[in-house]
Amino acid sequence: MLGRQFPNPLRRTGSSVAADRTYSALAVGAAAIAVVFVGYLIWQTVAQTGEVWSTFGVWGFLTGTEWVPTPATGDALFGALPFIYGTLMTSILALIVAVPAAIGIALATVVLLPKKLRGIVGGMINLLAAVPSVIFGLWGVTVLVPFLKPALEWLADNFGGLSIFGWHPFAGPVTSGSYLISALVLAIMVLPIITAIVREVLLTVPRDQQEAAYALGSTRWEMVRHSMLPWARSGIVGASALGLGRAVGETIAIALLLGNTPGIFTPLVGPGSTLASIIALQTGEASGLQLSALTALAVVLFVLAFAINAVARGIVRRSEGGKSSKGGLVSRAVTGISGLFDRGSKDVATEAGGGSPEAAPVPPPPAPPRPPAIISGSASLSRSRRVRSGLGEGVVWFSLAFGMVPLILVIWQMLYLGLPAISLSFFTELPPTDPSSFSGGISNALMGTLILMGIATIIAAPLGILTALFIRDVAKPGTWSGKVGNTVGFVVDILLGVPSIVVGLIVYLGVVIVVGHFSAWAGGIALSIIMFPVVVRASDEVLALVPQAQKEAAMALGAPKWRTTMAVVLPAALPGIITGVLLGVARAGGETAPLLFTSLGNQFFSTNLNEPISAIPQLIYQRTIQVSTPASLQLAWGAALVLVAIIFVLNLGGALISRRSRSLEAR
Repeated sequence: MLGRQFPNPLRRTGSSVAADRTYSALAVGAAAIAVVFVGYLIWQTVAQTGEVWSTFGVWGFLTGTEWVPTPATGDALFGALPFIYGTLMTSILALIVAVPAAIGIALATVVLLPKKLRGIVGGMINLLAAVPSVIFGLWGVTVLVPFLKPALEWLADNFGGLSIFGWHPFAGPVTSGSYLISALVLAIMVLPIITAIVREVLLTVPRDQQEAAYALGSTRWEMVRHSMLPWARSGIVGASALGLGRAVGETIAIALLLGNTPGIFTPLVGPGSTLASIIALQTGEASGLQLSALTALAVVLFVLAFAINAVARGIVRRSEGGKSSKGGLVSRAVTGISGLFDRGSKDVATEAGGGSPEAAPVPPPPAPPRPPAIISGSASLSRSRRVRSGLGEGVVWFSLAFGMVPLILVIWQMLYLGLPAISLSFFTELPPTDPSSFSGGISNALMGTLILMGIATIIAAPLGILTALFIRDVAKPGTWSGKVGNTVGFVVDILLGVPSIVVGLIVYLGVVIVVGHFSAWAGGIALSIIMFPVVVRASDEVLALVPQAQKEAAMALGAPKWRTTMAVVLPAALPGIITGVLLGVARAGGETAPLLFTSLGNQFFSTNLNEPISAIPQLIYQRTIQVSTPASLQLAWGAALVLVAIIFVLNLGGALISRRSRSLEAR
């Protein structure tokens, strides 16, 4: 009788069930929209390549050595091999420089530097990742090329006759575009990601393993060489492969620094061309067979980048081997400049010997006593060991300087050349039509950048968050939804590795050509595709940190799934989600390549989303490569300073939100 008078408080009402289904439908729908739309764009891209395959054949196109779009007589010729060669050559040369430097910087921030400086120095290295590639290209063209050209001429004069199986790597003439300078700038650009991952791997080296090396009388360098580096070998290989994947897709800096002269086994002091740069330089005016050939190059670039990134991520994940408690090395490494503000938690993890920043904080153990054999001046330490250890640590300090000096020079150059251009009129006036005029401003580009970033955020943020909720909260392992969630996660991982120029091309083929004109919408869609996987992965990582006990407690009290998500999961994860969105906006806001043939650019002030629109990265590119006068370069440096300030503020905001929020791991 009493049971009939009091209804069961845990009984689900119809509205509660409907709300749960609506929540699940929204999450599934967001993931489906993202996957279907990306699939449509990829299908449009692949369909465009049919003409080139039927004309030259797959093998004939891949091994072709000539690229002649408009021959004086005969048919046009298109071959991909010179661009594949240029892409691999610049990337491999960049890795030869970047990998040793990244290992040295990682060792400095884990072992050599005082603990109070490790987070600060690591954050400063991460600042390199916040500098858009177009600014590295601008710096390379205006500063590095004039500075290094005499050294290249000396190489050509003294070693021009050097032959390696018939290849003359240093034969002249020396031009403004060269493989060596392009590779040096590319090495600086990939340095932060390699350094961050190597550092995370080194942090997983067990403390007792280091103490054992010291107890046996090892010097600090001998401990690093015999205990830390062998442990981190597979992670270093994976980080290097990820850096290679990042390098092969670089577009704007290479287009500015390498020139556009395709060739195979051409001198390193001379120009060349890459897959990404030729796509950027020729797609806007291409049609017919040439457009089909450029699209085929994009497919080749996509396959190359995907294969490298897939192998790299597999190696990095294997290197974790259960050493870290939560998350992944790649996810933790790609965090913009947040390491500058999160050094407190990382120092705890480092001192505790847990290796992972996500490890539960525990009081650090006392530092092990340094054995007499490693005390400076000890008689038991031979001279040869002291010399080797000194040289090893010297190389580490040199690597640290290699990473710090370019950042300081780029920032100094922006301030030195950009600040004179900054004034109130710089933000309110249009760029001058006369390239030699020092008047004018960037009002149209500034407004266009904000509009494009707004469009990208409106599209990518809700879709990314809902997709992350589907992967983490809605999809159930072992069911059809779990399989779909794994598929969606796989697509997101693919998008993370897609070069930005390929994103621009597929939006050009799938949106611009379909609607018949360039527009702000097309540019915003391209940036949203770049931003989307960053938001998904950042949200997914922080959602995984919400304690399962809190969700189960809410469900035990009778809360439906949607209310548990809204009242427990999202509030707990909100700071991390906001951080991910801001980092995604910062990542997309500095892109130039996707805008070259989507939003196109506009000399005039426009807020019409259906018309071409200007953007700061485009303005810098145009004022550097198309006009390149002292006045236009000053305008470009001023615009670069504004762009870096915007990206820095976004990264800073994300880092501060993440720092001030209560750590989920400590709950």
